[in-house]
Amino acid sequence: MGAVAEPDPGLVVVSWAGRDGDGLLDSVQRALAHTDPAAVPVRHGSSAVVATWGVAPPGICADRALALTLEVRHHDRPVGAQEVRRALVERDTAMLAGMLPPFAAVALGADAAVLACVEALGLRHLYLRRGPDWVAISTSARLLAALDPVCALDLTAVAVQSQLGWQLGHRTLAAGVEQVAAGSLLCLQDGRVTTMSFAVPDPLVVAELEATVLRTRDLLRDYLDAYLRDHPDPVLQLSGGQDSRLLLSAIDPARRRGLRVMTVGSPEDADVVIASDLARRYGMRHEVLDLAGLEHLDPEEAWERCVVAARRLELGADPVARAALDTAEERSQPGPRLSGLGGEVARGFYYLGSRGQRQVTERRSRRLAAWRLLTNEAAADDALEPGFAAWARDVALTEVHRALVASGDPWFAATDRFYLEHRVQRWGGVTETAVCSRVAVANPMLDERFLAAVHTLAPADKRRSRFLARLQVALDPELASMPLDGRPAPASYAEPGPSAALQRARSRSAAARRKALQRVRGERRAPVGGPVLARQATAHLRGRPEVLEPLVATGVFREQWLDEVVSGGVDPDPATAALLVNLTVATSRQPRVPASSPQPEG
Repeated sequence: MGAVAEPDPGLVVVSWAGRDGDGLLDSVQRALAHTDPAAVPVRHGSSAVVATWGVAPPGICADRALALTLEVRHHDRPVGAQEVRRALVERDTAMLAGMLPPFAAVALGADAAVLACVEALGLRHLYLRRGPDWVAISTSARLLAALDPVCALDLTAVAVQSQLGWQLGHRTLAAGVEQVAAGSLLCLQDGRVTTMSFAVPDPLVVAELEATVLRTRDLLRDYLDAYLRDHPDPVLQLSGGQDSRLLLSAIDPARRRGLRVMTVGSPEDADVVIASDLARRYGMRHEVLDLAGLEHLDPEEAWERCVVAARRLELGADPVARAALDTAEERSQPGPRLSGLGGEVARGFYYLGSRGQRQVTERRSRRLAAWRLLTNEAAADDALEPGFAAWARDVALTEVHRALVASGDPWFAATDRFYLEHRVQRWGGVTETAVCSRVAVANPMLDERFLAAVHTLAPADKRRSRFLARLQVALDPELASMPLDGRPAPASYAEPGPSAALQRARSRSAAARRKALQRVRGERRAPVGGPVLARQATAHLRGRPEVLEPLVATGVFREQWLDEVVSGGVDPDPATAALLVNLTVATSRQPRVPASSPQPEG
């Protein structure tokens, strides 16, 4: 197994004012040399340059937009590149608001203007950097950081990521490089950027539960019918959980026979066992992506796979977990995919406590962060400089509270918004961004109509999966009667009777005990394949102190701990290895390939 070194398709656009641009062109060339393979910068007018890589044909055509995802849909219909360009040029925000996440696109405008948009959820990441008389956007945060050879780490971002494993707000690990806000239409011209927002306004009324169940039932059925007409042989990512089962339930039973379904895991995993049972019952073709063999990877290859994954994630999430999945998916069959991402938004995933109408307080925010956010993906304290570790935890807790307060909503509604605008956008988004230009992925439950319907529900109707369970029953009572992975059947969450309530209580009690034991023992739930790949990858560092030398100056890791990694005295756990890989890539200044010369405007 050789690591895939080619970067995902992408672009960089730089617009300037008050200068001839030659210096910026040199900076773009250097940045390309530090990050991605050869791309040819092409002038657009007299004050902009565009460079693309991995797209065919190269560059951006004048009469059509460059979509930065393989799946391009407005609600449940496919959209062409010319229609996307029209929406950008005409500022058709209604059209753009309905684009299915993940989606982003760029188009050339008149007078050296360049237009770009990110869909309403911000799931497809673009990045922005402003200079004194220039502005740049790119699919690569690392490339924008490399425009300045001395770009510093954003230590607040490092602190947050060391505790959560992902980012909040619009920060990246590079100071001055930010994620483009969700629901944004940008115009870069003459060294400035103007932004128009097309975020969907909040509903003014609370919807009735049963009406919302029927509405979303019909929406998902219609969506899946249309999708299967456009993609006759897709792959449904099926697990033992509730969200992928909802998508299966929305597919006409007659259409399920022969449907391709895919599960990541080993044959004995609960996800695989449940998905296999469902596949046999409905005559579906089941593909299991087993992670067996990771332990046989050469340490150098394991490390390189993690580095490649870190670059794909733009250093914004766990590259060890991503590399393990990428390795498994090398054996997968090609084809468009259906994903159940987004179901957590509809079940009050972060609801903590029983009084959801109370206001956000720092105490509630810190309890939520300690219980849900800082348990699995935080770097080990003993790997970090003690002063940094204490400061980082306080920073992370403060930033979580700040994000919750910023919503202006009562407690439960604030946690819903936090989950959608931070967890889904920054963690789910960066992982979707890493694959959406290589695989056509559709997430029906992230359709803005589904999210809008969910947003109108009272928290009590979403809590403990009540709404999703009702929706499951409305879609397919048989599938609703089958147990989930580690939980009772969805039907038990929909019924108010004492028997169902007892099942739910037992399940919640068991989950609470597991979570409490996990906290007491300091255990973490590692990603699939994470422990094996982390061990193999960090074995590459044995006897190679020069690889980790740049990390000493950051003040993040204890120097003695880094020495122990090099000597083989310690094996970093997956979460700590993830931070180690990300910061190693962030502090590396070695160019990867020579840059190409700029070309005149085509």
